[in-house]
Amino acid sequence: MLRLGSSLQFISESIGKLRTSGFIRSFFSVGFSKVVASLLNFIFMVYSVRILSKNENGIFQYYSGFLPVLLAVAEFGLPTALVRFLSPMTEDKRKIGVLLASSLWVKWAALFLLVVVTGVAVYFLKENALAAFLLVFGSFVLSFNSYFESIFVSFGQYHALSIWYPLPNLIRILILYLADQFSEHALGHLDILGIFSVAPVFTIVLFFLLFPRGKLHWAGDKEEVRQQTRELISFNRYAFLASLFAIVSDRMELFFLNKYHSNEAVAAYGVALQPFSGFVILFSVLNSMIYPKLSRLTENKEFTSYLGKSILVAVVFALALGPWVFLGDWVFSALFSGKYPESVPVFQLLYPNYLFQLVFSPLGMALFALGQPRLLAILALVRLIFGLILDNLLIPEYGTMGAAGAFFLGQIPSWFLLSGYFLAYYKPSAKQS
Repeated sequence: MLRLGSSLQFISESIGKLRTSGFIRSFFSVGFSKVVASLLNFIFMVYSVRILSKNENGIFQYYSGFLPVLLAVAEFGLPTALVRFLSPMTEDKRKIGVLLASSLWVKWAALFLLVVVTGVAVYFLKENALAAFLLVFGSFVLSFNSYFESIFVSFGQYHALSIWYPLPNLIRILILYLADQFSEHALGHLDILGIFSVAPVFTIVLFFLLFPRGKLHWAGDKEEVRQQTRELISFNRYAFLASLFAIVSDRMELFFLNKYHSNEAVAAYGVALQPFSGFVILFSVLNSMIYPKLSRLTENKEFTSYLGKSILVAVVFALALGPWVFLGDWVFSALFSGKYPESVPVFQLLYPNYLFQLVFSPLGMALFALGQPRLLAILALVRLIFGLILDNLLIPEYGTMGAAGAFFLGQIPSWFLLSGYFLAYYKPSAKQS
């Protein structure tokens, strides 16, 4: 009883400290802010789909599929690296200046790479030059969202972050609404792409209004900046490759549908993907819940137990979300005014894939916690290769359903390899016990 009383007192004191420190309020305010931002992004996409013709929407879905890929290049792993390096030095202006100056050099290098790669692609693939410019400009501007978010987090400016985070999507919706209401002609795919790409420019200015400017410094010794730049580029390189391979795998079906089928097929598949933006929120919440503790337990016997419990939580989430697949007809009819009935079976075929992604997500987080981003990059590459093969086998014959099937089947080998790694990883410890 004495031990129980001590434990309850410890828990009570810990909760009291968290409440007085403002941690709980900050956690929920930032979490709520991210949910609002995701919902605003979803509203923007639904609004865009409703006002575009199927042909125009297909072209928009095709080009917007490039944005996450180019964004990964524009970020070049900086968000993770900034939190890693900036958090311990928030009181040292000299080190802050060196780190931020070097991070800007990395961003300029990423922009140069984006321009060169996109320019070559436009020349050889004969793509629309204006669309390519908007994609490069948009991905570079969007990369500052995660860049500034990392600075907010490193300095513990959670209240300001919760205000700033939804602003890009809010500004997009306002501009889209005004353009739709007052434009003399019907909006096309380039109009929507332009709004999506350019609107976040305004939030770059707002960052400097919300963040305490006295805390930041943007210059440092040239030699120190050069050395820090090299360190930033080398840090997270495998995590960057894993992210790039995974994002290309996620968007690849849109490209092959555009190659083998009509713009309407691209539109139908792109619309089927829209409701899954809710899973992004869930993945983010799970990551916030699981990853920090996994990182602290890597040298502890509790790691296996906590990982098992995390997988169980993910399974419970997946089972709870499973029945929602049967609401596909109603959801698409309500959101898109019955405009895309052909997207419903595609959505239903994609749905189990996202549930399995949810179940296996703790294993991916565990690899990061164990310092194995290289293995994650290899798994993402395996997924990319199988996806390429299956896309070219199934999409020409079966169209959007073939794309959904290829997306699902292409991930199964990486899931088997990921599971096999952890079974082999824990087999020696099981034998010893």
